[in-house]
Amino acid sequence: MLALDAAITEIDRSHQIREFSITVLKHAKQLRPADQTAFLQKAALQFQLRFVECFEENILAGKSWDYATTCNAISRVGGGEAGVTACERIAARVSRLDNALIKKIGFRAISLLASSFSRHFRVTECCNGAIRLAEFCGDHESGFQELNSQSLASLVNGFSKWPKQAACQRATVVIAKEVIRRAGRPGRLSDFAPQGLANLVNGFSKWAEDAVVREATGVIAAEIVDGSIEISEFTRQHLANLVNGFSKWSEDKGSRQATIVIADEIHRRAAGLGDFNQQDLASLVNSFSKWPEEAACRKAGVALACQVLHAGAARRSQYTPQGLTNLVNGFSKWWNEAACRQAAVALAHEIMAARLSHYTEQALANLVNGFSKWPQEVAVRDATIAIASEIIRRPRLSQFTQQGLTDLVNGFSKWPEEVELRKATVAIASDLVHHDAWPSNFNQKELAKLVNGFSKWPEEAVFREAVVAIASKVLCRIGWLSNLGPQDLSNLVNGLSKWPNEVASRRGTIAIAEEVLRRSAKLSDCTQQGLVNLVNGFSKWPEDQACRKATVELAHVVLRSDVAQFSDYTQQALANLVNGFSKWPEVATLCQVAVELAREVLRRADRLADFTPQDIANLVNGFSNWPEEATIDQAALALAGEVYHRAARLSGFTEQGLENLITGFCKWSREPACRQATVAIATEVVRRAHRK
Repeated sequence: MLALDAAITEIDRSHQIREFSITVLKHAKQLRPADQTAFLQKAALQFQLRFVECFEENILAGKSWDYATTCNAISRVGGGEAGVTACERIAARVSRLDNALIKKIGFRAISLLASSFSRHFRVTECCNGAIRLAEFCGDHESGFQELNSQSLASLVNGFSKWPKQAACQRATVVIAKEVIRRAGRPGRLSDFAPQGLANLVNGFSKWAEDAVVREATGVIAAEIVDGSIEISEFTRQHLANLVNGFSKWSEDKGSRQATIVIADEIHRRAAGLGDFNQQDLASLVNSFSKWPEEAACRKAGVALACQVLHAGAARRSQYTPQGLTNLVNGFSKWWNEAACRQAAVALAHEIMAARLSHYTEQALANLVNGFSKWPQEVAVRDATIAIASEIIRRPRLSQFTQQGLTDLVNGFSKWPEEVELRKATVAIASDLVHHDAWPSNFNQKELAKLVNGFSKWPEEAVFREAVVAIASKVLCRIGWLSNLGPQDLSNLVNGLSKWPNEVASRRGTIAIAEEVLRRSAKLSDCTQQGLVNLVNGFSKWPEDQACRKATVELAHVVLRSDVAQFSDYTQQALANLVNGFSKWPEVATLCQVAVELAREVLRRADRLADFTPQDIANLVNGFSNWPEEATIDQAALALAGEVYHRAARLSGFTEQGLENLITGFCKWSREPACRQATVAIATEVVRRAHRK
């Protein structure tokens, strides 16, 4: 207390701004934290009462640096409301200065003032003051050459708090040019401290679309990659800021390579990740996830997931809504990693305990998108249901972006049996179909996902209405499908096939089939699941020549697969392929591929218990269209044996499934195995009849 009283007495006796500034800086460093806060608030009040009014006069007297250093000290958290007010008053006066007076302030002091104002970027006067400084900086490019590296970085960090202001962007572009110029010197960027480089990259990232800013970030990335910048000297926050910045240029080779270097460093520090605060952890995970295919980013992501798990529930509860969202969405990029899955489950429990009314629409959509990668996890499902309930409670969905709504529908559709998720999706669809711009206000990829998502509830009238509108108004436009990838086309066909009686669904699917035919040379790019969805979807309209021809082309892709690739198909995929190809039994190519699929079924003869009732019914129904083929004959007998083996467990088959089995096995009525299976099925049918 004696030290505090002495410090306050000293500033009371400081009658000149220079003396006052020196005293403030001295005691701000020397006092203990509790006394420092009281001192800075007192200093802010004195500064406001005694020196703000004579700001312009003291600028002319060459004392602008004293104002800048004082403002920099009191604008920090310790300055409290008094510090904010004093900073606001100085900013208001700066906003009215002409170029001659700002030039008198000098670039070094301008840097400190901009940094001070940026701490209160939501205050109008601070924003206006920063804009005025940025306007001056943008018109005086040569002045930056006199600044040291720290001042340059502080300016960028300050201006970056107002990324939508043209003056701040223009000034930052000028600074970016200076960084590029310095990178060409013999010493390059060696005089920049780690914090300065981190602030530059993080600040530049607010204008990622600007070519000059992009180039300046690239020269920093290059120095990290070639080792000119020693990354081991960076603190955890510096590393987080660097990666966060580089992630805004995820398509740039330099940003990717620099991030890999940082990811390796994070992995080396795995034992010390407990020292990282929640914000830095979340930022790192979110940034590394922009390059999910990179081994270094994956390893770092897994290490960070382990840290989230080991930190315990108490620390996890301290994450902000944005932090939790970034973690879930980031870990979802490595959904098959056990640590990432376990971390997501732990975070799901936090979401269930959270006040979701505090979450933005973007955060809710990102959470659902992330959680949807683990549909088998109960906690993840329950957290998604909680989010759906929050969305239903919100009066308007107009605050969600098109991408956000798409992510919600796509995510909710992973649990179609959940009533709350269906209700939330109905609310979204109802809002969409009543929008004047629907569906043209969504891009192609978003519409493909919406169709696929809505199709999980084909019995809902509003989903049918939404999909028919997409198929009628959009799909048949010339060139509309050309920008879609194989997965998007697959999603569209898979969705449209749920409403085969709709004329619009048929026309839309024919348009997609024609697009598939145009891409016949590139169909090998299609994933196995995508290929299966296309075949299964086209088979709903076997009378259409385009669907038939497209399916034949897809069959050629399957035939070009080797045995190892056949083994990668899931049981459901095998069943859907056989069932789909069987709609055109007279086509030799389709018969040929059915034989190959029958061989794969035989290779799995000792694992037929893994096939679901629906899979077995579809296989038998499909194979029955080629009863004369010896390999198919053997596969059918193996399936008959499996059905007979399940005689006491046929309740899992639907009535349609049992009917398909009987119809199929009739094609091999002379085979004992098929007769035994048919008798078992008949017994099940009789049992059900008695139960009714």
